[in-house]
Amino acid sequence: MIHLCSPRNDRLRHAVRAAVLGLSLASSCALPLVAHAAASQSQQLDWNIAAGPLAPALDQMARQGGLNLSFDANSLQGKTTRGVQGHYDSAQALSIVLQGSDVQVQQESDKSFLLILAIDTGSALELGATSISSNRLGEVTENTGSYTTGAVTIGKMPQTLRHTPQSVTVVTRQRIDDQNITNLTNLLEQTPGVVVNYTDSERVQYYSRGFAIDAIQYDGATVVQSSGGGSFIQSDSAFIDRAEILRGATGMLRGAGNPSGTVNLVRKRPTHDFQAQGLVTLGSWNAQRYVADVSGPLNETGNVRGRVIAVHDDRDLFQDSRMERKEAFSGQLAFDLSESTTLTTGVEWTKLDATGAWGNLPANFDGSPLPLGRSTYLGAEWNRWDRSNLQTFAELEHRFENDWTLKLMALRTHFELDDNGFKQTYMSRASATNPYLMTYQVTEGDGGESLQNNLSATLNGPFELLGRTHELMLGVERIRNDSYASGTNRVVYSDIIDIRHWDPKTSLPEPTIDGIPHPLRTRTTQEAAHATWRISLADPLTAVIGARINWYDYEQEFAAAADKTFSIDEEIVPYAALIYDLNDNFSVYASYTEIFNPQTVVDKNLTVLDPVVGEAYETGIKGEFYDGRLNTSLAFFRINQVGTPVDDFSTEPGCGGGTARCKIASGKSRSEGIDLEVSGEVLPGWQLTGGYTYNTTEYVKNTAATNGDAIRTTDPEHMLRVFSSYRLPGALDAWTVGGGVQAQSNIYAQSGTAKATQSGYAVYNALLKYRFNDNYTVQLNANNLFDKKYYRQIGTTATGYYWGDPRNVSVTLRGTF
Repeated sequence: MIHLCSPRNDRLRHAVRAAVLGLSLASSCALPLVAHAAASQSQQLDWNIAAGPLAPALDQMARQGGLNLSFDANSLQGKTTRGVQGHYDSAQALSIVLQGSDVQVQQESDKSFLLILAIDTGSALELGATSISSNRLGEVTENTGSYTTGAVTIGKMPQTLRHTPQSVTVVTRQRIDDQNITNLTNLLEQTPGVVVNYTDSERVQYYSRGFAIDAIQYDGATVVQSSGGGSFIQSDSAFIDRAEILRGATGMLRGAGNPSGTVNLVRKRPTHDFQAQGLVTLGSWNAQRYVADVSGPLNETGNVRGRVIAVHDDRDLFQDSRMERKEAFSGQLAFDLSESTTLTTGVEWTKLDATGAWGNLPANFDGSPLPLGRSTYLGAEWNRWDRSNLQTFAELEHRFENDWTLKLMALRTHFELDDNGFKQTYMSRASATNPYLMTYQVTEGDGGESLQNNLSATLNGPFELLGRTHELMLGVERIRNDSYASGTNRVVYSDIIDIRHWDPKTSLPEPTIDGIPHPLRTRTTQEAAHATWRISLADPLTAVIGARINWYDYEQEFAAAADKTFSIDEEIVPYAALIYDLNDNFSVYASYTEIFNPQTVVDKNLTVLDPVVGEAYETGIKGEFYDGRLNTSLAFFRINQVGTPVDDFSTEPGCGGGTARCKIASGKSRSEGIDLEVSGEVLPGWQLTGGYTYNTTEYVKNTAATNGDAIRTTDPEHMLRVFSSYRLPGALDAWTVGGGVQAQSNIYAQSGTAKATQSGYAVYNALLKYRFNDNYTVQLNANNLFDKKYYRQIGTTATGYYWGDPRNVSVTLRGTF
C-alpha cells in the first residue's frame, strides 16, 4: 500500500492525489453498479456493524470481513454511520456504511479498498491513508487465538483497555482453552491480583486489594454468589467468551459492595456463521469432561440464530472418597427484528452433585500443620452438597439512526440446594494436649436458595458540543435478591476419635436427622440511576465524569430486632478520570471512584450505622501495540475504607438483645500497591499474559491491638501470574508449546499465641498441543509440574489447612468445524 501523504515531492504528490481523486470520484458514481455486477462473483457475508462513529465502524468491518481498508482516521473524526446488517458482499456493505459520509471509495481488489476524503485547501487537495486490516481485535475473543482483547464491556460502554482508567484483566477464550480452565475458581486462581479463599470446599471467596469480591456479573448484570446458603455453583467456562476482571472500587457498575473489584463473565453468543466444536478431556483422578458447542443461523436469511452448549464433567479429587458430578446446559436464540434491532434470549442450567468438605485439616495447638497426607479427608463418603443453578435472560438492543444505542436487559438467577441435598461432618477439638483427638457432628440442611432478579436499561451514544465529539451513557437498574439460608439440624457425637485412624468409608455410618427448621429469608432491593460522560477536551485529552444514585432496602423475615429492617435513600457514588494520550502507543491516566457497603449493626441508640464508604485512587500508564494485539499497563493504587464499625466501649455487651457491644462508625483501613500487567502477542505466534502485584494493607484505625496490622495476613504482598504459549515456526508449525507459573510471597494467620505460616512458593504448569489439521487438535496439560507441596489456605483452627492440588495431567481431543 502506497501512503500518498508522504512529503517526498510536493508537485508529484499533488499530481498523483489529483489523479487518484478524479478516478475515485468517477468510480464512486459507478460503485453501486460495479458492486451489483460483482455480487454473483464476490463472496457474500452476514454483516453486523452497529451504528456509531465511522472510524471504529470501519475498523470493525475490516475485522469482521477480513478486509484491508486504507483511510485517514483523523479526517473521519465526527463522521458517523448507520451501520450495516444483512447479507452483502464487501463492496455493497462498504457503500452502505459510507452513505452520507462524503467518503469516496476506490476498490483495489476483492478485499482491498482505498477510502478518500477531499479537503479543500485552496490550490491543493489533501489526502491521507492509514491501513486498517482484519488483524485488529474486537470485543469477542472467541476464534481470535489471542490472549488479549480489542475492547472491554465491563464499563457498560465498549472501550479499549488503553482507554479504561482502572486496572482490568481479560481472560480470553484462547487462554481458557490453552490452560484447560473449567470453572470460575480455576480462572481467578490464574488472574493477577486476585486471592482465592476457601470457607470450605464449596463456598469459595475471592479477594482483591485486601477486600472481598462480593458479587460477580453476567454480561454486566450483578449476581451475589455468596447468597443462598452455599447453593452457588462455580460457573462453567464452556459458556463464556471471556472474563473481565476490574480491580478496585466499582460502585458505578454495581451499587453496594466492597472496594475490591468486579468479575464480569461475558457469555458466548449465537454466531452468524455455522460453527461446531466438541471436546473430550481425560485426566488425573478419573477426570472426564465432554463438551459440545453448536452455533449458527436457523433460517436462510440468518436473522434467526441459535447456540447450544452441553457439558458433562465427572471427577474424583485427590482426597479419599471425594468426588464431583456435573451436568450443564446453555441454549440461546438471537432474532434480528429489523436491521437495527436484535433480541437475544437464553437459559443456562447447571446441576452439581458433590461430597463436599465442611472444613478441612486441623492445625496443631501452636498453629503449625499436623503431618497429615494430601489424600486425607476428614469427612464421610456419604457426605453430600448437591445443588442446581438456573439462569434465564433476555436482551433487546436497538441502534438508532443518530448513532445511539439502547439496551434493555433482564436476568433471573435461581441458586438452590436440592431437597436433603446438604449433609456434612464437622470436627472439633476434644483435647488440650493431643491435637489428633476430635469430637464430631453431622449436620443436615434443606431449603438454601437465592432468587435474584436484575432489570436494567442503558442508552449511550456520541454527541457534538463546542466542535468536539463526546460520549454519554445513561442507565437505570433494579436488583432484588430473596435469599434463604439453609435450615439445618445436627447430631453431635460425644465419642472421641483419633483422626489418624479415620476412614471416610467406615468410621461413621450415615445417621438419620429429622426436624429441619424453616429457612430464614433475607431480602435486599437495590435501585439506581447512573450517568457517565466521556468529554473530549482535546485530541489527546479525555475526561470522564459520572455518578450513580442508589436506593437500598434490607429486610429479614421473623426478626424482631430493629437492626434487621432498614433503608438507604439517595446514596451517591461519584466517578472521575483523566486520560492523556502521550503518543500512538501510550496513555497516562488518573481516576477516583467510590463504593458503599450498608451495615446491619447499630449504635447505642439502636440506629443502624451509615454505610461504609470505599474510596479508590489510581494512576498509571497503559500501552497498546501492534494494532491492539499487545496491551501493557502499570498502575499505582490506594484504597481507603472509612466508617467501618468498631466496638463502642461506652456500652456494655448485650446491644439490641445480642451478646456484643454497640458499634460506632469510626474504623478506617487502607490498601495500596502496584499492578504490572502484559497480555497479547509479543511476536508472531507467541502469546503472553502475565501480571505482578505488590499490595500492602493496614488497619489505620480499628482497635489498639490491631492498629497497623494487615487487613488480611493470608493475602501475599507479592504475587506473580504468568502463562505463555508459542506456536513453532516453519515445518513444526503444527506444534504449540507453553507454560506458566503462579508464585507468591509468604503468608501467615495468627490467633492468640497460635500462628500458621507458609513460605513463598511457585507452582509451574505446562502445555503441549499438536494440530492434526484444520479440524482436530490434541493437547496435554500438566499442572503443578514439579509436584510442589503447598497449602492453598492456612489457619490456626481445627479445620484451617487446605492442601494445594498435587501434580495432575489431562489430555484433550478437540474437534472444530
